[in-house]
Amino acid sequence: MKKLSIMLLVALVTGCNKNNNKIIPGGCPLRACTDVFVSVGVNFTDNHGQAIAIENLQVKDLRTNLTLTKKVTGIFWKLGYYVIADDSDLKQLTTDGDSIQVSATDPSTKQTKTVVFKIAGGCNCHVTKVSGPDTIAFD
Repeated sequence: MKKLSIMLLVALVTGCNKNNNKIIPGGCPLRACTDVFVSVGVNFTDNHGQAIAIENLQVKDLRTNLTLTKKVTGIFWKLGYYVIADDSDLKQLTTDGDSIQVSATDPSTKQTKTVVFKIAGGCNCHVTKVSGPDTIAFD
């Protein structure tokens, strides 16, 4: 019985060792992730708080100066909602998050708004919004 207790103790101690994390190619630890495809988006509203279709959506990673703009088709799941990053951008973003500049124009007033988000990717399972508004409202 004493031998079994010692073997269990050894197994528990070595199982909890942080240095046992396996690293997969690309430098990320091996982990179980879901197959769900995740996106991060933002709502655009006019000066009356009504959802609007915008023009000239530009999404740029300020760390790399790469554009992350998705193809805007004019087909909405929800009027005024635009995806600014999704899991296809995961490896372009850092694990702690990149500053992502989002810029768009209100077609009726021609006003352009620019907002910076922080979006993480990298070794995370999915892209996540670290900071930034849920809605960008034009004046």
